[in-house]
Amino acid sequence: MTTLLVSLPELQAAPRNSFPGRRVGGGTRGECAARSIVHLVPSSSVFAPGDLSVIALLEGPSSNPQPLEIVLMEASADGAFDAADAPILQRELPGAKNRLALLSLPSSPRALRWESSYRCGQGGADDEFGFITASAPPALSLLVPGSGDREDRNLQQVLANLQESCGGTAALQPLKTAFQLGDEVVNDSWPEQITVQCF
Repeated sequence: MTTLLVSLPELQAAPRNSFPGRRVGGGTRGECAARSIVHLVPSSSVFAPGDLSVIALLEGPSSNPQPLEIVLMEASADGAFDAADAPILQRELPGAKNRLALLSLPSSPRALRWESSYRCGQGGADDEFGFITASAPPALSLLVPGSGDREDRNLQQVLANLQESCGGTAALQPLKTAFQLGDEVVNDSWPEQITVQCF
C-alpha cells in the first residue's frame, strides 16, 4: 500500500482548478430570475475568507427586487457535500435595489459550499418542499479554510474596507476592477454607487 503525501499549498490549489462553481448566478428569463447575483470572490469561485470571516455579494439592477436566499453547507475540499446534512447557515435577505451585502460567516474548520438564489415568488404545486423556487442557476462558490494566497488576502482587505461603509454606499468601479468583473457581468445598467448592507 502506497501513501501519497500532498503538501498544504497543493491541497489548497486543487479546488481552484477543479471546483465547478460559478460566481455569477441568475441571468435566465423572467424579471426575477434574470437579475444577476455576483459573489465577490476570485474568478475560480474559490475563496479563503481568512480571519476576517466575511463574504460579500452584489445584486444586479431590478425594478422589483425579490428576497435573496443564502445557504452555506459544510463540504469537502473539492466542494462535495451531503445533501442530507443541515446547512450551517440558511438566511433570507429582504429584497433590495442596488445592494452590496456583507455577511459574517459562522465558525467552521471545514470548507463551505456557498449558494445564493433569488426567491422568485412562492412556486407552484410542484414545489412541495418549499425550497428555492428560482429557475435561474444560483451563484455557487467554495469557501476554503486558511489565509489563502495573495489574491485572497488582497480581496480580504477590500472586504474589510467595505465594512467601514455599512449603512452607506460604495463606488462600483473599484469593485469591478478588484474582482475582475467584465462588462458582461457589470454593465451600464448598474449604478455608479451601490448601497452597502451588513448582516
